[in-house]
Amino acid sequence: MSLLDKIILGITDTHDASAAIVHNGKVLCAISEERIQRVKSTGGFPLGAINSCLEETKLKLSDIDYIALAGTRAVPVNLLGISSTLELKDYLKIQEKIRKPKFYENKKTSISSIFPNYKPKGNPFYSLKELPLKEYRELNQPEREKIAQYRLNFIANKTKKQVSDIHIFDHHLCHIYYAYYASPFRNKKVAALSLDGGGDGVYESISVFDQHGQHKRLHAAHEGILGPIYSMITLLLRMKPNEHEFKVMGLAPYAKEYHKIATKNFLKSILSIKGIKFIKNPKLKDFYFSLVEALQYERFDGIAGGAQDWLEENLATWVSNVIDYTNTKNIIFSGGVALNVKANLVISSLNKVENIFVPPGSGDESLSIGACWALLDKLKIEKEEKKKIQPLNNSYLGSDISKKEIEDFKNHPVIKDKYNLIKGEPNKLAAKALLNNEIIAICRNRMEFGPRSLGHRSLIANPSSKDTVSKINSSIKGRDFWMPFAPSIIEDEIKNCIEDNSKCDFSYMTFTANSKVNKRKDFIATIHPYDSTMRVHSVSKKFAPSFYDLISCFYKLSGIPGVLNTSLNIHGKPIIMKPIDLINELLVVEGVKIDNIIINNLFFKLKEI
Repeated sequence: MSLLDKIILGITDTHDASAAIVHNGKVLCAISEERIQRVKSTGGFPLGAINSCLEETKLKLSDIDYIALAGTRAVPVNLLGISSTLELKDYLKIQEKIRKPKFYENKKTSISSIFPNYKPKGNPFYSLKELPLKEYRELNQPEREKIAQYRLNFIANKTKKQVSDIHIFDHHLCHIYYAYYASPFRNKKVAALSLDGGGDGVYESISVFDQHGQHKRLHAAHEGILGPIYSMITLLLRMKPNEHEFKVMGLAPYAKEYHKIATKNFLKSILSIKGIKFIKNPKLKDFYFSLVEALQYERFDGIAGGAQDWLEENLATWVSNVIDYTNTKNIIFSGGVALNVKANLVISSLNKVENIFVPPGSGDESLSIGACWALLDKLKIEKEEKKKIQPLNNSYLGSDISKKEIEDFKNHPVIKDKYNLIKGEPNKLAAKALLNNEIIAICRNRMEFGPRSLGHRSLIANPSSKDTVSKINSSIKGRDFWMPFAPSIIEDEIKNCIEDNSKCDFSYMTFTANSKVNKRKDFIATIHPYDSTMRVHSVSKKFAPSFYDLISCFYKLSGIPGVLNTSLNIHGKPIIMKPIDLINELLVVEGVKIDNIIINNLFFKLKEI
């Protein structure tokens, strides 16, 4: 039996926990635990995601040959889902009660002492009785070994495997392998970069894959503090770190140049780059209070703009140096920082970059997939077999909708009370509704993997109506006023709507693009008001035929080859997974109004009052 014939279950049990199943090098299914538990970014053992992946693939635990586990460090606070549980005030409390005493008073305070009654918002499945609520730095070596063994034993028990069947991989290695095998790059040398807020003691790493797909790590270190500093900027602006960084990015273009100067100058003083290495200023005591002191007199928009400029400039320099060092112009980029779509545009604009790929869900949710692909290398897969591993092609890796779920939705009292089932072809009905500036919720086919809705779990609207933005925000999403929505455009027309950038793959909303002047009227509701960029989504006829057809129907009526697309969820909740989630989390909420709903091939229209 070929190694590719082995069935691998990938697991990540930190925040944004997830599970994935890989067979023949192909991702059969990948689901984030948050979608099942309905708790955003939930962490811990992804039991629900594992069961959903098995159900979707019609496999049993006994069919699994290996477990690929992401993360060499067993960190109790992460295993117990702390990131999804803490509120903004709690993050501030950590800074005041733990970080400040440590760095400025030489005192140690335990995290359990400031959260004595800690209870996870989600279910981490790991036992609070067995695991102490401690950060990794609080653990002594015997504790670390005991917790690591508990974690392995727990996973072995739940998956009905032996501990010897579980293979553990470094956090950043998982980022790298995910980005490489998801990418279209084969038979050519590639530089693979990861950068995030930290994982297994590392902030940044650099690897290369040669033309045969052979991996070599060149660098890994704990100096590239772009991720944690950006998160602390987020906290400084009183937004939730590890979740609302995208709001800082969206706010940044509004800042005047002179308001950004102080922030940029300070940030430049704490980090420099020499070759492929970041150099952190040794005088920097901590991340948060250093920012508080340095930026206490600065405007909020200037802080956001200065931080974004600093991030972009550092990434541009780093990537440029990596290209010189590795002698390759093909770049893949993963990790939490790769979620910054504006920075990705800056990288793609570098003359030195020939091609760049940023995969869907480049944050920690994709570590489960990366661990599976890393395992194939560990098992010494042959070069000829490695060539058979196809690129990801699409991110519709989640669960489908069952006939029972459709019937339950159709017959639910809320639906019967509020909606009429309309006969006709849903995509044509949707096109007419869009032309009438109505909002449409779509829940059909397999769910997307990652933080972006790509037409299968989406809210869509007419992108040419300015009123659309306020309508969606006031009646459904409650987004901050400065945050733009995104356009989904059929792949044939992308080049006519954005300035040429053939270096990027726009399939996953991982890049912004500069909009063409003559198309801005058509996409006014999806364009950033201050820099005229769009977080564009190229819709594939092959991989998203239903969504492609819907947009094509609208194109025929309106002359506009795209729609406004935003995630199908309410503020603070994960993207919906099943039709019942749409009812429970949106339709029953007072004030929420969705004009039309598509559930697979059914079209529901809101009753007129």
